[in-house]
Amino acid sequence: MKPIATDNYDFERLVTGGYAYVDKTDMLWKLANGKNGTLFFISRPRRFGKSLMLSTLKYLFQGKKRLFKGLKIEKKRWNWSQTYPVIDLNMSDFDKEGTREGFVRSLTTTLQERLEKEEIPYKKSDAPGLLFDRLIKGLAAANKGDKRVVVLVDEYDHPLGGLLDDRRALRAMRREMHGFYSTLKNNVGVIRFLMMTGVSKFTKLSVFSGLNNLTDLTIENPQYAALLGYTRKEMETYFHRHIAAMARKMKCDYKTAFKSLLFWYDSYRFSPFSTKRVLNPVAVGKAIPSGILINYWSKTGMPTLILERLQACDKRPDNIDGVTATLDDLDVCDAEDLPWVSLLYQSGYLTIKGVEWYHPANDPARHPRMTLGVPNMEVRESLKALWWKQLMKIEERDFTALVDVAKRQLAEGDVRMLVGKTLYSLYASLPPTWRVKSEADAKRHFQLFMKMLGANVLAEEASVFGYADAIVETRKAVYVFEFKFNRSAKAAVRQIREKGYADAYKGGKRPVTLVGINFSARKRNIDEPLIESL
Repeated sequence: MKPIATDNYDFERLVTGGYAYVDKTDMLWKLANGKNGTLFFISRPRRFGKSLMLSTLKYLFQGKKRLFKGLKIEKKRWNWSQTYPVIDLNMSDFDKEGTREGFVRSLTTTLQERLEKEEIPYKKSDAPGLLFDRLIKGLAAANKGDKRVVVLVDEYDHPLGGLLDDRRALRAMRREMHGFYSTLKNNVGVIRFLMMTGVSKFTKLSVFSGLNNLTDLTIENPQYAALLGYTRKEMETYFHRHIAAMARKMKCDYKTAFKSLLFWYDSYRFSPFSTKRVLNPVAVGKAIPSGILINYWSKTGMPTLILERLQACDKRPDNIDGVTATLDDLDVCDAEDLPWVSLLYQSGYLTIKGVEWYHPANDPARHPRMTLGVPNMEVRESLKALWWKQLMKIEERDFTALVDVAKRQLAEGDVRMLVGKTLYSLYASLPPTWRVKSEADAKRHFQLFMKMLGANVLAEEASVFGYADAIVETRKAVYVFEFKFNRSAKAAVRQIREKGYADAYKGGKRPVTLVGINFSARKRNIDEPLIESL
């Protein structure tokens, strides 16, 4: 079996190094042949294969025919003798300092080095936009035959991403990038092909307002919905033997292993106009060889901004499913005022789960209204864990240790320690800005933490006379929880009994325990819990 690469984004090294390669060159040919436009943009979450796609396009336009032997594009009509100079820029390479000054300095140096290599004259005082202009025009003029160039820009939005909470710095960086990308508009006539990628579509940048014929592949081009990421069919085509080997490690059959893989890492749907769904390549590439299904993708970046946006909107990871959105909601992204739905969708923490079609007033065309949800178990679990770590401001190893203790307490039935000590310490760690203001707040934190422990939590479980706040089931026991706010744990247990919240579990093989919890606004924490057997 060919090894699966998860940290190699260079097409040449991938195919010559004998790594597994999911062949999407037929779709790249459709983009590159010029019949459907020449200027393209696509937005996808991080680690979805954008850099590898650009690398593949680079070697295609450089005419490296030997690298494409045996791939789908080999059966297509392509003029391998006509080559193009390629300007490939990864904007994250120029953002190591996280400042506008550092970005300008690094970008300037890179452009000057390329100009010197190509023997194109420039002035030391030239700004990045002018250097870029000189490079495009100089390379186009020197190209034999077709006097045009290819421009590939990866992570175009990266310099803005780290400044979203500093409006002054953000505006300065946006002006800088606006001027730089304006160069593309001024040189459309000598650009044979342009592909830009990013995570967010910052619509106020000149690349979108200036390039009127820029084709956006992000949502409204269904034939490219699976351009990045792996479909289920591709998984079985290119990784069948790998999944079989994974099944042996997991001590199960192929069907069970594949189903588990899909449960954890499927599925992202990027277009309402296509039913195609894809898995994240990095998560798949790490999970299959190891046979261990855990969070891989989310560990590649801490979504602090996402958690802060959720906090500002009074949203939590357990109540973001089912939100509805239109195309405008998902397609527009203002760097200074990020809507939380657009931010989570473009970052990969929400995806399209369902689509309804409707006719707006005085518009005969049908439009999609989408229902969004968390894509898969990996994202769901990572959001819950990151939520608590962000709240508590503790190191990952300390947080992991705390979770392990809580899991052991729950498994051993030590509910008094779980609630009276572990849950108490969690509430005590909440920062002042996350003050629990109601019974509902206290319950949500508790339910989220219990779900993170892997507990089977039934929230607002119905009985004849009402709803229990939470019922937690383990293999050995059943726990019925009731919360109060500024009252007493005794009143909570009394309500469980009077309303019959635990009656459905009477006579079962597992013991049933009633747990009353009161949250005191004065103490900003819970009182001593009251624990009784049914």
